[in-house]
Amino acid sequence: MFFEHVIGDNLDTGRPDQVSLIFDRRLIHGRKRRPPGRFRTRVITDGVTPSLHIDYKHTAIKQHHKEGRALRTETTINDTRDFGIGKRLVNLPALPEIGFSANRRLLRVQRLDHDPITATIALHTITDPITTERRTPIPGLRLGQQRSHALPAALQRFRIQPAGSRNAELQALVTQLRGLPDDAISAGQMTYDLRRLRIHTLIERIPHSHRYRVTDTGLHNPMLLTRVQERLPPTGLAMLTDPTLPANPLRSAARAYQAAIDTLTPDQGLPA
Repeated sequence: MFFEHVIGDNLDTGRPDQVSLIFDRRLIHGRKRRPPGRFRTRVITDGVTPSLHIDYKHTAIKQHHKEGRALRTETTINDTRDFGIGKRLVNLPALPEIGFSANRRLLRVQRLDHDPITATIALHTITDPITTERRTPIPGLRLGQQRSHALPAALQRFRIQPAGSRNAELQALVTQLRGLPDDAISAGQMTYDLRRLRIHTLIERIPHSHRYRVTDTGLHNPMLLTRVQERLPPTGLAMLTDPTLPANPLRSAARAYQAAIDTLTPDQGLPA
């Protein structure tokens, strides 16, 4: 996932102005003079693993996953004269220096507009189960589940209360959000849900009291997740499944992908 984001945000790395930063070579000497050689960025997929290729004259840099465990960056120099070096063996020690330097510069030039790894950790912190120090399993707040959806939605209303909220106050609001009768959720069930929220760092207990305060994580992350759950899946699934709705790009893309898979299956000799 991290490498796919790296590729998406760095498709312009093969441009002359970017390649000059990687190989420390001045390529553009004037506005009207075209830089010599070939410069391009290619994204090649082998199976489901993408690889990034950057070409500079007769030199190529390739980034790919090494055995699915690490991001490997390797440079191949096919013409030493691209760097003003002769082809005699006495010049051989200079080539690794050029390659290592190019690899390091590429990693410095590459950038991401966000950190997908941190984002994934933040999501799993809320949705995945957690085992306490006493080996007690605490379920996560799963997306799409009504009970798990109502809990973070209720937290956003209690953030503005400086004194925090009590079990009974949160119980009344969660009952309303789930559309249940007033006595449908017991105090024990609410205590269990409060523990889930606390273990997942969405709330914290105010010392020497039975009141809870919503944390920054309990405000910001659920705010995003509840909006996404309320709007994107219902709209997207309706566009895909409701035949009475007019044609839309999502349904067209789904049908095109299905047709491609159906065509690929017999071509590869796979059973239907």
